[in-house]
Amino acid sequence: MHHYTRPWVRLFLLAGVAFPGMAHAQRATENAVANADDAFGANVGLEQTGIYSENDTRGFSPVKAGNARIDGLYYDPVGILSTRIRGATTMRVGFASEGFPFHAPTGIVDYQVRPFPENLGASVSKTFMPFGGWLDELDLRIPVIKDHIGITGGAVTAELRNTDGTYNRSWGVAVRPFFRFGGIEVVPFANAGKYPGVVQHPLVVVSDNYLPAMPAKRQRFYQSWAKTTQKSRHFGVTFKAAIADGLSLRAGLFRGELPKDNGYSEIFQITAPLVTANGPVDQAIHRVISDPSLDTHSTSGEALLSYRIASGKVQHRFYAGYRARDRYTETGGSIRASSVTPIVFGLPDTQMDPLAIPVTTNINRGRVKQSSLMLGYSLRVAGMGGLNIGLQKAKYRAVLRHSLLPNSTAPAVVDHEADNPWLFNASLRIEAARNLSIYLGSEKGLEDSGLAPENATNRNDQLAAARTTQYEAGLRWKFTGGQLVVGAFQITKPYFTFDALSAFTRQGTVRHRGVEASLSGHFGKRFNLVAGAVLLQPRLLGAAAARGNRPAGTPSVNARIDASYRTDVLGGLTPTFSLTYIGSRAAGPAPLATPQSGQLMLPGIATVDLGLRQQFHLGKIPASFRAVVQNVFDKGAWKVVAANTLTVDERRRFTLALVADF
Repeated sequence: MHHYTRPWVRLFLLAGVAFPGMAHAQRATENAVANADDAFGANVGLEQTGIYSENDTRGFSPVKAGNARIDGLYYDPVGILSTRIRGATTMRVGFASEGFPFHAPTGIVDYQVRPFPENLGASVSKTFMPFGGWLDELDLRIPVIKDHIGITGGAVTAELRNTDGTYNRSWGVAVRPFFRFGGIEVVPFANAGKYPGVVQHPLVVVSDNYLPAMPAKRQRFYQSWAKTTQKSRHFGVTFKAAIADGLSLRAGLFRGELPKDNGYSEIFQITAPLVTANGPVDQAIHRVISDPSLDTHSTSGEALLSYRIASGKVQHRFYAGYRARDRYTETGGSIRASSVTPIVFGLPDTQMDPLAIPVTTNINRGRVKQSSLMLGYSLRVAGMGGLNIGLQKAKYRAVLRHSLLPNSTAPAVVDHEADNPWLFNASLRIEAARNLSIYLGSEKGLEDSGLAPENATNRNDQLAAARTTQYEAGLRWKFTGGQLVVGAFQITKPYFTFDALSAFTRQGTVRHRGVEASLSGHFGKRFNLVAGAVLLQPRLLGAAAARGNRPAGTPSVNARIDASYRTDVLGGLTPTFSLTYIGSRAAGPAPLATPQSGQLMLPGIATVDLGLRQQFHLGKIPASFRAVVQNVFDKGAWKVVAANTLTVDERRRFTLALVADF
């Protein structure tokens, strides 16, 4: 650990020397609860609030669906964009998506970039992560020419450790210069990272109606040699220009690369328990998959021309734009090993010999090209409401070239997919009263379906695109210091799960109907509250419904309360409280052998987080600490990642973050 932390001691000292007397609060004041507009999901630094996230919004994953935006512009994510570039992430659904001229059916992941540096400064943070892990961060803010040229960026190094004993070591650097002259802003960015040691979460595959006992906390049952190494690179530029009175152009071009030097996946197929004198013992067939060097990269972007006409209380905007992406994905070429006989589940498999990293060229090569021509119109009438209409002509082409075994003379198998749909979005907001608004909306999109899971025969392959339709409506009541939002929605899209040959393919349609609510606000000068809940009715339609009518992993209830209260102790010590409840969810479809037994269900679980927050000064330097115990009562639970495929969810853990703004 000293190898990683000693440079950061020097960075603390360097920041204090380089920026004396230039204290300007930045990261020390970050507070997800205090800054949240609603309870539909926000992330600032390590803090998260709300019922939704980029991986789970209304029961789906917007980031997997391809609904990410950087500074409001279309972006096809590959890997994770550095937090040195993005300062916060917000989920946009319903009322919160009004600012986007072209809505997305399963919500928008809004990556909000760090602003132009007005003052010279730096933020240094040291976070003691759970189970002995750490996270060290440096953020720089350098105004070169006031209001015209500036630089933000920084560096990070981390080791993140998990309940199941897995871990992730990484480091990264990023830089983002700004250039502003004569109504034109050009902002390029670049970040690079490396993951020299990543142990993936082992997958636990269940069947019928049997769940194994939860492995002991921090008990390593993976192979210590099964470490993945990979890199991450992101490049991009955003452009804004005021062309004429009312006419403006916004554009962005982004490149994401995720080359994997090697990779390992571990799968434990649960079998019948072994009966011993001390009771039944869970057993599993243990499989390890070793991947060769594989590449994934994507180039994406958007250009949007906007013309604004304003007269009194009425404002019209007309939009014309183009967005596109070109994604390349390599999979396959793996070697596999399996235990000959069942092993005791939850303990390391001492019989498994290390697998070599395969050196092979017989890999699958997939490419997806997608584009849209866009026309839109929005109307805003002060005190009355607004209208938003968007129309897109999309073009989608996907090609997957399957690998051949060495020396094979068979012709290569190539899968093609094409679609050219018309897509639309329309929303209407009515100001029914001074503080009461009504929202109606509908969207039809062509969204990604993600990748096939690790235990599928087509593992990691890009899945077919999904035509998705959403209808939604809501009410918003604003009051002094906050707002209450209540909404209803229905989303329909293709459903993917395992077929009879264990390939992950489309199997019917899934429909989510739900009611959601959000209460957020500042009550007095001390108390902040963000509370939300969604009641969901997830149902399978078509072929998939024959084996169970609930999709795997989707809970019927998801609720969360985040609250903080600033006291006078030590000049503002603030206790924080979070309560999260995840309802029961299906582990997989009803088994074919005994379908009358129904679906295997995971019980609902409630967890509590308790924390303390304090802002203070080290001389003239603003600083803060944030301490939190998550899952205070140490509740154990399974997380569903695909049908009948589970991982161990996180147990009780402690985090302490120290931040100083120089």
